[in-house]
Amino acid sequence: MKKSSIVLLTLSVLLISQIPSYVYGDGLTQENLPPASVGNREASLFIKISPPILTKDTIGDKYLQLRLFDAKTGETIKHTSFFVTVDKDGKLLMRNLFHTHSGDLTLTIDSKDMDVNDVIVYGDNEPFLGGWTSVNDKITVKAPILLDAGLYHFEIEIFGIDFDKNIFTVSDAPKFDSWLSVGDIFDEKVSSGGKSYDLTITSYYDQINNFNYDESKKTVSFSMPFNWDIPRLEKQNVFVHEEIHFPTSFKAFSEADTYTATVNGYPVTGRMLIADPYSMENTLILHYLLSKENILDIAKSNKPGVKTMEFKLSPSSGSTTQKNSFDVKFGSGAFAKVQYDSKLVSGAKIPFEITFFDKDNKLLKWVTYGYRIEDSSGKVVYESQNTNPNSPGVLLTEGIDKHQFDFQSTGKYKITLALFSHGIDNLQTLSGISNASFDITQGTATGSNQIPSWIKNNAGWWADGSIDDNSFVQGIQYLIKEGIMKIKS
Repeated sequence: MKKSSIVLLTLSVLLISQIPSYVYGDGLTQENLPPASVGNREASLFIKISPPILTKDTIGDKYLQLRLFDAKTGETIKHTSFFVTVDKDGKLLMRNLFHTHSGDLTLTIDSKDMDVNDVIVYGDNEPFLGGWTSVNDKITVKAPILLDAGLYHFEIEIFGIDFDKNIFTVSDAPKFDSWLSVGDIFDEKVSSGGKSYDLTITSYYDQINNFNYDESKKTVSFSMPFNWDIPRLEKQNVFVHEEIHFPTSFKAFSEADTYTATVNGYPVTGRMLIADPYSMENTLILHYLLSKENILDIAKSNKPGVKTMEFKLSPSSGSTTQKNSFDVKFGSGAFAKVQYDSKLVSGAKIPFEITFFDKDNKLLKWVTYGYRIEDSSGKVVYESQNTNPNSPGVLLTEGIDKHQFDFQSTGKYKITLALFSHGIDNLQTLSGISNASFDITQGTATGSNQIPSWIKNNAGWWADGSIDDNSFVQGIQYLIKEGIMKIKS
């Protein structure tokens, strides 16, 4: 009893004392940039662009928001002068100096297709550096910014802080670089089995091209521009998120148990592909969620000169897996639904899916959580690892996580979940810790050594020339790595 109390107390301390600080970067619309020396302090820059998605019907303000803050205390640094350079696809869009008295700067963007030399700023000039300013630190800029979806590069130099006359020399001016994405929505009507279906692709990275639906293979494919330069990717925070919306009436996809997905021929497995039937009524959303690690793996397998990210998706054939589920309920009213293969047996890789909901059964997004699985003796057999050393838990942008657990012995197991925060603003109103038990029985692990359906699809695509030899070899390497295929020496 004393041991359990200590564990619970430790998790509670983590829950209260550690607040996640996300770094989003390339692929999303805001980020906290790594600290730089600013005078005698370490300061970080928060940068955000809006809206996250551009369409022909986009309404409301477009803006760029900047805030310099003390990296240790989080306190906003006042009287900051920002020298802002914006470019896209190598083309300069704006270069101007702005000053904020409060420390928060908002540039309202009046998007116009114009030359960078014709950019107009509506504001006053502060007397020391001549930077654009206003009494409320909100300035309107007419510029060729946020006209199109895609990746925007922001270079921010800090010319002064704390008070208006405190000006850095050019060599001492801290610099921040940020690449932020404005997404795009693509709509297409496809035909299958004599019926017509409306598909929507939401790209949070760049505009998509070359959409195709192959009815004979039930395969959706599309591409988008992407810079695969490995040195760039290694130093940049990068994340690619693509959503494909299928109406539930399109049963070939909405009722599929699993899916075959690739990016540039590389298999998309595990939490790289998330199925979400909860967020929109009568709609299944399939999310490609590619982390920096995933993207680097794909980059290293690409042929030289590749300038696009190529997506393929199809429903997997085969029998439907029966699933059981149980809820892990938190004191706040939130809960997590744990779904798993109905045949829980030892010695098999068992798929688990953990999904978080609020008290009104609405999907929670931007969840940070931790998990621990113990056997009947209290021994920890699986435990989550923090993805960010400065914050607890694993970040789930869509509130859904996927695992494969291999239990070596039968018996009763306990899963403990800690919900740390949710929402883009790291809300802790639903935080809590709870647990539930489940049983592992003895039996024959069926399908544990079967060839995955995406391997079979890859083989078919390779045979008809849809993917190259390198992509096919990646599938063989996966079989060897998982022990499904054994090479005798």
